[in-house]
Amino acid sequence: MIEILPIFTNSPLRNFSYLVYSNRTGEAYCIDPFDAKGVLGYARKLGIKIKGILNTHEHGDHTQGNLELKEETKAIIYGHKDAKHKIPGLDQILKEGDIVFSVEEESLAVWDTPGHTFSHLSFVRKNPKTVLGIFSGDTLFNVGVGNCFRGGDPNVLYDTIRSRYETLPDSCLLYPGHDYWENNLKFAEHIDPENKFREEFQTSLQSYQVSEMGIEKKLNPFFRRTTSSVKNRLEELQEKISDDRSVFLTLRKLRDNW
Repeated sequence: MIEILPIFTNSPLRNFSYLVYSNRTGEAYCIDPFDAKGVLGYARKLGIKIKGILNTHEHGDHTQGNLELKEETKAIIYGHKDAKHKIPGLDQILKEGDIVFSVEEESLAVWDTPGHTFSHLSFVRKNPKTVLGIFSGDTLFNVGVGNCFRGGDPNVLYDTIRSRYETLPDSCLLYPGHDYWENNLKFAEHIDPENKFREEFQTSLQSYQVSEMGIEKKLNPFFRRTTSSVKNRLEELQEKISDDRSVFLTLRKLRDNW
């Protein structure tokens, strides 16, 4: 089976890198290397060999470890075709549906998930029966979604969240590109004040907790667009909403300025 090691980088932006590997074969892939030395240290402790570097998108905090890690491991760097001249050391293009890693019946597949940027990939861990986990980069965070300031579009992000992420099974684990639990929970409390589940969940929240999509659907205001709690709050703030898309776009605007 595929094993996953989340690596919190202690960077100002609270980045996560991930090692995705097989204990049986020793083959490993690093998703969004921030600190190459740190990633290499973990790989040595685990006794695994990094064969590939997977970039969710082109932003520097997700690619800055690429070249050093490539030099040390001779790994192949993979990314989106539209980030061809933006990702350091990019060797090979990935497209929707590609399988980048497989172990027995589990695999890591590529989703094209534009919105945060137009060069954004997500990596889906799955078996023949279900999706087990998703590496979301800056598309989806715990209790939030990505911004669209640097090469993205909130309308496109809405389409991606609605057509891809909302289809994921409740048991699917979320592996985001950053740890934004604290700030996103504060915004959720501001915009979704009547969420009893959130109040109970916060009492047991652990540092860097990995959540399931079922929990996200109960916590994340961008998933809770149709609830009376969110809609009533938007009316209190005198925000004009007409349909589901407008709720999402209004939430994204409020989060941008919060």
